[in-house]
Amino acid sequence: MAATIHLIRHGQAAFGAADYDELSALGRQQSCLLGAALAPLWRDGDRIIVGGMRRHRQTAEECLTAMRSACAPQEGLARLSDPAQPSPSPACGRGVGVRAQEVAFEPRWNEFDHREIVARHRPEYVDHERLVADLSAAVDPRRAFQSLFAAAMTRWSSGDYDHDYNETWPAFRQRCREALQAAAEAAADSSNVWVFTSGGPIAAVVQGLLDAPDAQALRLSWSLVNASVTQLHVARSGLRLSTFNGHAHLQAREDLVTYR
Repeated sequence: MAATIHLIRHGQAAFGAADYDELSALGRQQSCLLGAALAPLWRDGDRIIVGGMRRHRQTAEECLTAMRSACAPQEGLARLSDPAQPSPSPACGRGVGVRAQEVAFEPRWNEFDHREIVARHRPEYVDHERLVADLSAAVDPRRAFQSLFAAAMTRWSSGDYDHDYNETWPAFRQRCREALQAAAEAAADSSNVWVFTSGGPIAAVVQGLLDAPDAQALRLSWSLVNASVTQLHVARSGLRLSTFNGHAHLQAREDLVTYR
């Protein structure tokens, strides 16, 4: 039977806060609901890979605890998150999945640096407090940020200003695809590989599987729901997209479906 790679987007983070890299209370609830929904799929020998950001660790902690509680209520899960530990910046790193309850941390699944991308587009927003103040003054802060972010992402991915960025769009896309290849290799003798990451890496690898243009990758990223799951089958012929942006576990309540 083909193995499945589950690409899980983190739960809702702290939009508008000084530190975005922290799950909100709703983000933790979304992650628990995801774990309960996925529990029937858990198998001994499954591998777990977690991106290097705090919101990835917190999502994994909530999701896996709910998943394993549904399978074996007496079991707990050691905390993955250290609130005092800062989230690392995107960086190259090596890592592979590990057996069962062990967790492999893989920084290649980190999100791009959204603060740098916004600040290169609008230099005044190097001052994050100014960005927060301007968004707070908008009629619809989330819509205002979406408009700003879309323009900033278009500039980043255009290739015309690559010298402005520490990590270019092609470099980001390449590290995500390398991380996916490592996950596929880890799946060789497992039923499932659970990957906790962000929307950007998920969109980048799906774009590659579909051989879609760059603009499509950005649209894929914006449509991803917090605590959604995208599933890939590892077949002899290669990786195949099975499910994109699955979030039926959140649709019982409208307020559970969030994008930022």
